[in-house]
Amino acid sequence: MKQPSYGLSNKMLLTAAISIAAAFLLLAAALLEPKRPSAEEWVPLNRAVETALEALAEPDESEPETEASGGSAQAGETGEKVQEAASEIKTEAAAEGSEPVSAAAMEEQDSRLDINRATAAEFDTLKGIGPAKAEAIIADRELNGKFASPEDLLRVKGIGEKLLSGIRESIVVRP
Repeated sequence: MKQPSYGLSNKMLLTAAISIAAAFLLLAAALLEPKRPSAEEWVPLNRAVETALEALAEPDESEPETEASGGSAQAGETGEKVQEAASEIKTEAAAEGSEPVSAAAMEEQDSRLDINRATAAEFDTLKGIGPAKAEAIIADRELNGKFASPEDLLRVKGIGEKLLSGIRESIVVRP
C-alpha cells in the first residue's frame, strides 16, 4: 500500500527531520552547558552606590531642625551628604583600580575636548582649527557617524598629520 506524502518529496521530509534533530541537539547542548560565573566587575561599584544611598537616607541627628532655618539648612546638609557620598565612591573606585563612571567626573579629571560631542565654537578653540574647519569636522561627524579614534579626523578636508599631531594632546574620543 502506498504511503500518503502530503505533497512533499522524500528528500524534503528527510531534510526537515535532520533539521529538527539538529535543533534538539543544540537545545540539549545549551541546557547541559555548565553555568559560567558572572563577572564581578560591577559589584564594588554597586556596594559604593549602596553606601552612598545609605548615607543620604540617614537623618542627621546632630542638629535639631528648627522652623526658621529648616529649608536652607536642610538643603545644605543634603548637599554635604551628596559630596561625602561622591568622595566615598571615588575613593572606593580608586581602591578597586577603576575610574568613576559619571560624565561630570570625567570632565573634572580630563580637560581634553571630546570630538564626538564638541560644538563648532569648542573646536574653534583648538590651535590650527578655525570656524571653517570646525564646521567641516561637524559635517563629517554628522555624515559618517562618531569618530572611533583621533586619526579619523584625517578624513576631514584641511586636517593632515601635522595639524593632528599638534592637537592630539588636546582632544579625546569618547563613545
